[in-house]
Amino acid sequence: MIQGGNDLLPRAFARQLSEKIHYGTQVVRIEQHARGVQVVFLRAGSPQKITADYVICAIPFAVLKQVEIAPQFSPGKQKAIDELAYTSVAGVLMQSGRKVWVDQGLSGEAYTDLPVMLVAEATSNQPGRRGILFSNMTGPQARRVTSMTERERITFTLKTTEQLFPGLSQHFEGGVSKCWDEDEWARGGYAWFKPGQMFSLMPHIARPEGRVHFAGEHTSSWPGYMQGALESGARAAREIERAP
Repeated sequence: MIQGGNDLLPRAFARQLSEKIHYGTQVVRIEQHARGVQVVFLRAGSPQKITADYVICAIPFAVLKQVEIAPQFSPGKQKAIDELAYTSVAGVLMQSGRKVWVDQGLSGEAYTDLPVMLVAEATSNQPGRRGILFSNMTGPQARRVTSMTERERITFTLKTTEQLFPGLSQHFEGGVSKCWDEDEWARGGYAWFKPGQMFSLMPHIARPEGRVHFAGEHTSSWPGYMQGALESGARAAREIERAP
């Protein structure tokens, strides 16, 4: 966790990169040439182009398979893009006016066989009486929660978490949910390797394709974690530094 909130990290990137970031755009085509790469994207439905010496592609493979590639990537890379699955994840955050779990001598973290699955405190490194618990649900249970309305998700999670930390509902102030299957730019929470795919797909996932390099948690040795995403970005930058 980052003291002050994890959103400090993307905000720092935004300050440094400033106007170089193009918000509200959708990449639809990546085209390589002998001396560069051209990326075609949509802005307000209108196609535009950017040309660069190299490209770092951090698009999840679940989304990248919808992007036109010319010329096609190698068979191994294309197989990885086509076959790498992404797990369903639903997260519900609940703000409490009082850290009732601390009053009970508990950490706020619980691995359970209840529908909420994993519960943990998101504010353990922040001072004050208020606190936020989050439930992280995956797989079939995540898809069940995703099918609910926003109010139903929060009510269901709060009622279930009350079994772990009695009194939570009494101090509940508000909640919010995030279901990654609904996110069209992710289409799942993180890369989910099936048996054998670490051997069959991993060698191709992070490997550069000409002038296109790859980053993201799915390309790292820590899939599913911020640490993996950061690690992959540093690795892709080094690859380009060493490129001819």
